[in-house]
Amino acid sequence: MTWAIFKKIASFYGRFLISFSAIGFYWRQLFWPKFNSDFTGQTWIVTGASGGIGAAIVRRAASHGAKVIAIARSAQKLADLVASAPSGRIIPLVADLSLQSETERAADTIIAQHGPIDVLVNNVGALLDDWALTKEGHESSFALNILNHYVLTEKLLTAGVITPKAAIINMASGGMYNTALRLEPMNALTPDVYNGVRAYGMHKRAQANLTVYWQAKWQTAEGRRFYVMHPGWADTDGVKTSLPTFRKVLKSVLRTAEQGADTAIWLAAVRPQTAGPEAFWFDRMPTDAHAYPETRISPHSPDDLAAYLAKLSGK
Repeated sequence: MTWAIFKKIASFYGRFLISFSAIGFYWRQLFWPKFNSDFTGQTWIVTGASGGIGAAIVRRAASHGAKVIAIARSAQKLADLVASAPSGRIIPLVADLSLQSETERAADTIIAQHGPIDVLVNNVGALLDDWALTKEGHESSFALNILNHYVLTEKLLTAGVITPKAAIINMASGGMYNTALRLEPMNALTPDVYNGVRAYGMHKRAQANLTVYWQAKWQTAEGRRFYVMHPGWADTDGVKTSLPTFRKVLKSVLRTAEQGADTAIWLAAVRPQTAGPEAFWFDRMPTDAHAYPETRISPHSPDDLAAYLAKLSGK
C-alpha cells in the first residue's frame, strides 16, 4: 500500500467513524421527534429481503400493518422471515436479482398479482471479492447492484403499478463518496481490472445518479418521491463476508440491522421533500452526495447512465 492510499483511507475513516457508526446513531436519535409509522393498507416491495437491513425493513413494515413482497434468492431464508412476522403480512418471492430474466419474472408476478405498490425499497446489493460473470454476460455485482435495480423499477413504473404517491428508496453506501459517476468501468468484463471495493463504490454512486434521473422522469405532483440513502455502517452478513477485517476492528461500534433500516422506514412514513436532486439521506436528514470535490466531476450525466443501463438491458 502506498503512502497516498494509506493517507486517504486513514482520512476517510477518521472523518466518518463517529458519524457512520452506532455512536452517531445514538447521538442523533436523542433529537428525533416521533413519527406515525402506520402502514396499514400499503403494499411494499423490499429486495435483498432475506437478511440484514432488508429483513429488518420487512419486519418493521409488516409489524406496522404493511403487506410486504420480500424478494431474495433463498427460499429457506424467506420462509424463516415469513415465520417471524404476523401471518399473511409477508409474501415471499424467490428470485436471483443478479439475473435480468429472473428480475423481469419477479416484476411480471408483482404486476399480475400484487399491485398497486406504495413503497419500493431497492436494497439488494453485494460487495464481491472475486470477479465473476452472470450467465447473461454481465459482471455479477454490477448486475445485482445497479443494472437490475433499473430493470425492476422501470418495468414496474412503466406498467403503472407503482402508485402516484409511492416512495422509491434506493439503498446506497458511503462507499460512493470515493468515486465520481463512471459508466463502462462499472461492468468490469475481465478479471484483471476488477476490484470489488472500487466496483461497489461505482455502483453506489450510480444509484445516486439513477435516483436523480428517476426524480426528473417519474416524480409526480401527487407525491411520488425518489430517495437515495445511506444506512451507516451496520453489522450484517454481507459485512461479515466481504469486509472481515473492517468488521473485526469496528464490530463494537457497528450499527444493528434495525438501526441501518431506520431511515428507510422514516422516509416511507414521512415522505419529506426531496431537498434537491443531489440529496443523500442519512439518519433522517439530507446530506451532500459528495464528500470530495473531485467526485462532482464526471463526463456523464444521470441521463447518460439511464441510457447506458437501457442499452445493456435491451430496454
